[in-house]
Amino acid sequence: MEHAQSSPTLDQRRVRGQYESTQTDTAFLTRELVAPQDLGRLVEEFDIGVTPLRDVGEMVSAQRDVILNSYEHGTSTRIAAKYPELFIQPVTKLHERVVDGEQDQTIGHNFFVNATGFLNAGLPWAHQLNNLFQTRNGYSLYDLARVGSTPRKDQLLAHITDTPDSEMTVAIATYLAGRSREGERYLTQEYGHILEQTKAEAFAITNEIGSSTGLRIDMLERAAKQLHRTTFGSFDHLMRPVTSHNSGSDGDYRIGSLRLEVQFEGHMRSARVRTTAEAHHIIAHELQHAGSAQAEGRCGLQANGQGLEANEGMTEYLAQLSIGSPDITHFPDGRSQVNAGAFYRVPVFAMLSLHEQFKLGKNHHFATLFNAYHGDTRSAPQLEQALDAFYDTDANITRLLTH
Repeated sequence: MEHAQSSPTLDQRRVRGQYESTQTDTAFLTRELVAPQDLGRLVEEFDIGVTPLRDVGEMVSAQRDVILNSYEHGTSTRIAAKYPELFIQPVTKLHERVVDGEQDQTIGHNFFVNATGFLNAGLPWAHQLNNLFQTRNGYSLYDLARVGSTPRKDQLLAHITDTPDSEMTVAIATYLAGRSREGERYLTQEYGHILEQTKAEAFAITNEIGSSTGLRIDMLERAAKQLHRTTFGSFDHLMRPVTSHNSGSDGDYRIGSLRLEVQFEGHMRSARVRTTAEAHHIIAHELQHAGSAQAEGRCGLQANGQGLEANEGMTEYLAQLSIGSPDITHFPDGRSQVNAGAFYRVPVFAMLSLHEQFKLGKNHHFATLFNAYHGDTRSAPQLEQALDAFYDTDANITRLLTH
């Protein structure tokens, strides 16, 4: 079909929304979305503990459980001798982060300063690591936190994690597992009640719209299982920054993990928790991602780096509906608009437009996109046509709002 020439620029196959760093080939994306998937895999892997956490050690939940359980039962040395990689891997990943990772923050500084916080909180695995440092080197984690040079702290952490012996490896890995679990507990403490409330809202809107679009019952049931299991991630700021000021994101969902996070407001030196309303909105958005995820690399209308604009547009549109549409205004004459400053304003406006057309019986593009978003793909030609219609609408709205 012929596309409108606007910003973002469209041609016959390739499109690029304002939030996309690369072009989306709607024909390629369609093939990805209709490809068969094991749609029960996310739930199965979550239940047996092999989905990834959000921590610098890149552990899976079962691995973290084994490390912490062995520590609590005094069997760490025996388990490490039998399964050394369980402990070596997170320490290796920490080393790689401080040596070769993106220099978006001072890893060494954060590691040592965070450690003093865990020491002050009386967490035993932090004291174990501190005692080992003092016994081995004569200095404590408090001493390391007071080192004035942040590059020097990076160097110290890189040296410590380079080739540690078994005892130090176990102590560091246990510390990383402990701080990972504490990060999840912190988010649960702050926002857990909001998460549970928002899960019900997310499923309600999926069920309501799905009844109008003909979403398959098995797809609805899969979404319900994923929403039920979704929990908070590790919130580990050794892995990356955890404030919107540094990351540009208010929250995030890790595809394939059924874990989300709410990031701090402000910046690292003045970080603040979110208000209830902010956390509600952020969690509503991330839960739509979690409920629509289908496989590693495939979430909603996004697959293998393609379709970001369409996916975020649908996700935020559904999030808006689930929490009462705070950024969508409906006028008495039947017109609607997405308010300036709204998350993903243009793609949300495009989804709103397609949904209203669907409700008026003008076309089935929204229904096709909504069903595909949840894994129900029945016709490749119809899906490609719907994706083209979305990107056309997205481009036209961009033009209208910038003129």
